[in-house]
Formats: sequence, C-alpha cells, structure tokens
Amino acid sequence: MRALPHPHLPTFASEGGVLRAKALRDYLLALGERYARYAPLPQVALYVLSEKDWRAQLPYPYGLPFQHSGKEGLALYAPLTYPERLLHRLREALLPLGPPPGEIPAFLDLNLGHEYAHAVQVAWRLRTGARWLDEFFANYLFLLALKEAWPHLAENLLAWCRYLARLTPPKTSLSAYERRRGGLAGALWFQAQFTLKAEELLQEEGDRLLKAFLAAAPLDRRKGHRLLLALYPGLKDWFAGFGLKAAPEAVPSPPPNP
Repeated sequence: MRALPHPHLPTFASEGGVLRAKALRDYLLALGERYARYAPLPQVALYVLSEKDWRAQLPYPYGLPFQHSGKEGLALYAPLTYPERLLHRLREALLPLGPPPGEIPAFLDLNLGHEYAHAVQVAWRLRTGARWLDEFFANYLFLLALKEAWPHLAENLLAWCRYLARLTPPKTSLSAYERRRGGLAGALWFQAQFTLKAEELLQEEGDRLLKAFLAAAPLDRRKGHRLLLALYPGLKDWFAGFGLKAAPEAVPSPPPNP
C-alpha cells in the first residue's frame, strides 16, 4: 500500500493505483477548498483499493465508493477499477432509458464527491439520522461545492440526474426509501430527485440552507426537518409528490450503512 500524505486528505493506494489516487484526491481537494470557507475541514482518509486489498480490509462488496465513520476517523473508499459485474448491473437498470449522458465509471467517480460531502456532514454534526434528509443534504452540499470548483462536472452531474429522474421504480415514497426498499432503480431515482431539488434551492438562495444548518448544529431528525420546512415551506408540496403530506420524521431510520 502506497501512502500519499496530506493534512486534510491522507491517501492510500494499492499497487498500481497511485496516479488514480492522486487524481481523485485532487478532485476532492478542490471541493474541500469550498467547504473550508464555512467551517474547519475534517481530516478524511482516502483509500483507493484493488479488489484483493478491499476484500482483506472491508466486509462490503467491491465496487461502489462509500464513506465510513469509525473509531479511526472518517474515511472514503474507492475501487482501483470498477468490476464488470457492477457495471453490468447498472447498465441493466438504465436500459429502459437509452444511452446515458456519459460513461458509467466516470459517473461513479464523480459521486465520490457525494461521499466526501457525507464525511464533511458528519464532522460538522449535520447528520440527522433520517436517511432521506441526510441524503438530500449531502446532495445539496456536494452540488454547492461542485458548481464552484468544477462547473463542467456540475453540469455533467445534473445531466445524469435529469436522465435518472426518468426511471420508474416500483416504490417512490420516502417511507420506502427510509427502509431501503426500491432496489437499485429506486436508489438512483431518489438521488436524482434530491440533486435536482438541491439545484433549485441553490439557484434560489445559494448557501442559505448550509449556513442555517451550521448555525443550528448539532442536528437531529426533528430539528433538521423542522428547520428545512421553516426555510422552504414550499417543500411540503414536494413531499406530497412522494405520497406524503410531510417528511416521515416519525419513521426510525435503519443504522447508516456506507
């Protein structure tokens, strides 16, 4: 394992992964510069692992980038290469939509920024325990930084989200999303909906939501939900589109997975 020291993003790469690790770190560092305007940046370790090293260190299936919070601190994990079985699964889910707006591996790399936003969210005590709210805010936080740091990538992300929003998953309620029901198509569809709504909020009032959440930290599900609706009462109508009059704050979330 090759170590690439850095005060905010110490990086570790499997054999053959140094160039990829440096590229991913540079991408995340540019996002971090935007976050540092609001509060001190946490240290987040980045691991870029071969399938062999991944399986030796982690109990999760090899492939999807994820964020983890543990005793050793905040960490991000990305694969050295995306396994064909994962790409095939994604191609199958997207088949009804026609050709995607880009290469799937590049889209997965792009979303490592979403996982970095989760790590920042945890460090800033903005994690609420409500899955829908934490994912929505992570999308907002990610897009806020991406639009400034990498405008062309932000446009690419939004193009993907407009594409994924055309999926028709069997379950589209927030309560089903809380319980992780809906499969891959449902997860992709919700992430697209959250990002597109986050883009609307950013266009309307910029970083207002982030500043309000930071001022109210630490958050929990009830405080976060109430503050969100106080700032944006029009979101009640958005929730109604998911089959609810309000967000399911009374529904307990399962323990967070990476």
